[in-house]
Formats: sequence, structure tokens, C-alpha cells
Amino acid sequence: MATLAVAGWGDQNEPFQLDTRPAIQHRPGRSCSHDRLWEYAGGHLGFYGWLRVVNQRIERGLFAESGLGLMDLPDRCWRDEYDDRVPPGESADLAIDETAALFGIGPP
Repeated sequence: MATLAVAGWGDQNEPFQLDTRPAIQHRPGRSCSHDRLWEYAGGHLGFYGWLRVVNQRIERGLFAESGLGLMDLPDRCWRDEYDDRVPPGESADLAIDETAALFGIGPP
């Protein structure tokens, strides 16, 4: 799965952005899963955008047919990974691998 580079990590008031993509803004009520991520991020715009990218990769990864996303996986220190500037694709892939190992499943 291709990974785009991070153009800007954002902060409390500035959005997260991937190269060649628009900055990720929150639009309340547009998506239930996005609203859940916004709440989880505590209104931190940069962290929220990073979570959206991680969530999208998880939804399209190993668990694509299950409909599982970031909020369905075992607890992780997502904020620590954002603060440590772990690229969202790397963080998602690690979470997928750890969850698959925990439940004894592998790629199709």
C-alpha cells in the first residue's frame, strides 16, 4: 500500500496534511466515524487529521472486509505515536500486525 509523506503535522489549531493532499479538516456531522475520532482527539486538529489517515489505512488493510477501524482495535497510545511523529501509515501497519497476531490471523 502506497504511503504519502507528511507535509505538515499540524497542532491544536492547524490541520494535519499529507503531500499532494488537502489539509484534513473536521466537518461535524458529516461522518459518524470522523466525529468519534474528533472526540477522541479532544479537538486537536493535527492529531485528528493524523488519526483519520491511520483509520483509513486500517479500514483498507487486513480488516477491510470486516468494517473494523482504529476505534475497534485494542487500546494503543495513539497520541504518543502522533507526538513522536510516527508516520500514520507506519502506525497503522504496526497496529494491524499486532492485532492480527493477538487474534492469530494473517493476511489473506
